[in-house]
Amino acid sequence: MFCYDVWSGIITSRCSMIFPRKKFATAVLSGKIYVAGGGSRAGATLEEYDPDTDTWRVVSNALRRRYGCLGAAVDGVFYVIGGLNIGGALGNEITRAATAGTEAYMYASSMDLFDVEARAWLRSRVVPGGGCVVAACAVAGYVYILASHAVELSFWSFDARRHGGWFGKWCRIKSPPLPAQVRLDSTVRFSCVGVENKMVLIQVRGCLDDLLRRSGRSVRGLKEGLVLIYDCISGEWSRGPDLPEVIRRGACVTVEC
Repeated sequence: MFCYDVWSGIITSRCSMIFPRKKFATAVLSGKIYVAGGGSRAGATLEEYDPDTDTWRVVSNALRRRYGCLGAAVDGVFYVIGGLNIGGALGNEITRAATAGTEAYMYASSMDLFDVEARAWLRSRVVPGGGCVVAACAVAGYVYILASHAVELSFWSFDARRHGGWFGKWCRIKSPPLPAQVRLDSTVRFSCVGVENKMVLIQVRGCLDDLLRRSGRSVRGLKEGLVLIYDCISGEWSRGPDLPEVIRRGACVTVEC
């Protein structure tokens, strides 16, 4: 792991995670970094990083072994969202083969909630419309989730503010302004990040193709680098300037300066 100082531009090496991970969920709570998912052995644990001591420790076993999951944090809760079921306890070839079909997608529209202070898992939640979660982030007390349904996208908000112990209302909101008839091929990837009261959605890989391609025509849709901005106050989307250069499979993060 590396630490980048945004003021000085200096990059320093930090302690590595206890378990190697790939495509895992991560978020920051109370000045500490939490990670979950991302491998057979790693997927069974939740780790916490303390930047003051430069140390990692396992703080809990995971409810589900997820791969390709996303992370968000609101009001003391770490959300582990979406991803695939990566199989049994040892993650061997037999268990991976057993989940190669539709069972591998059983976690794609669900999320697990970990209370950092109580060191306890809360009741898991499921996106009402189903589908496959392709982007998620936290903004102003809500978790915003973008789900794919093969030929369309749905966009949801989850009220994560803990009102005396009660929270968790879902609301379907206005979807991103993409072409009316759009096909999301298997290579399309999104990344998103919350900035004040806005959610910035960035297409970091693949191409959004319109249905003309299905009729044999070579017309291409929107290329990677598309930037869309959702205003959580007005509930409206706007188009931002496209990325001049795309880091494929890249993730986004904001830093308060």
